[in-house]
Amino acid sequence: MWQPSCLTRQQLEERRLAIQPLLLDASHTTATLAEDFGVKPITIRVWRQRLRARGSLVATIAPGRPTRLNDTQVAELLDTLQLGPDLQWFPDGRWTAVRVREVIGQQYGVWYDHHWVGKLLHRWGFSWQKPEKRAQEQDPERIEAWLEAELPVLEQKFDAGETIVWADEVGFSMKPTVAKTWATRGETPLIFAKTSWTKLSTIGGITSSGQFLQHTHQGSIKTPQVIAYLTHLLRHIPTPVTVILDNASIHKAKAVQEFVQENDRLSIVYLPPYSPELNPVELVWAYVKQHVLANLCLENAQQLKAHLCSAWLKVRSHQLPAKLLGINKEFQT
Repeated sequence: MWQPSCLTRQQLEERRLAIQPLLLDASHTTATLAEDFGVKPITIRVWRQRLRARGSLVATIAPGRPTRLNDTQVAELLDTLQLGPDLQWFPDGRWTAVRVREVIGQQYGVWYDHHWVGKLLHRWGFSWQKPEKRAQEQDPERIEAWLEAELPVLEQKFDAGETIVWADEVGFSMKPTVAKTWATRGETPLIFAKTSWTKLSTIGGITSSGQFLQHTHQGSIKTPQVIAYLTHLLRHIPTPVTVILDNASIHKAKAVQEFVQENDRLSIVYLPPYSPELNPVELVWAYVKQHVLANLCLENAQQLKAHLCSAWLKVRSHQLPAKLLGINKEFQT
């Protein structure tokens, strides 16, 4: 009878447990059992001896090599890693496997290979990440106060049928956003881009109903373009509109304030200073740059504008605004 040349650990365990009651029966000879279960007679004799000594053929799990750091030391090390490196020694504030290895060696006298340190960090719940930038001028208390004061008001407006729009500006140019790609090891791929480029700017926003509305212009966005965009919102959104903007001077210009006063359906809420992470439209810009325009080497502004038109279609077809806002049946920010 054909049998596989290699059995899994689970199959070996099943075979031992199947033969276990037969080993206790003297009517079954060693040769017969060996032939029936596809093992050598010496294996049957070893199993009989193990069964008499231990009372079972259930597999035991080897404890493995003991850890060189005890639980208390690991807990202390994790607290140290959470606090971040000493800026006097590492002013960039980065934990690398080599640096963590130095900390372990100096504090506990245990010197791991730095490759093993990386595996230990994964085991302890760490991952290799790119930090997210925050402005040094940001005031956390002011942000917390804004969230406590404005979010309930925005929720009430949303429940009353008003549309909330998170809007901002972004610049695009023919200078490509460089992104990683697969290439032959040791051969860095090259992209050839122009050293001079034309800039396009977009003012756009995502709404609490999942829409994405934008205007794209050549050059920078100024007060007239902001007013034109607000007019665009009022034209496409029939309900009252609250637009959430940052504190840029073009958003607070006198002409913008007069335009808001002239339109009863429109109101503006300003985010706390230096807090772009509160505006989910920033993620739309990141998506476009990293997934649509990455590594594109363009010849002129017309090509850039064509790719941006394609990007807006992808944003809408993928329902990216709704995903970013977590829109389902309730208002979420």
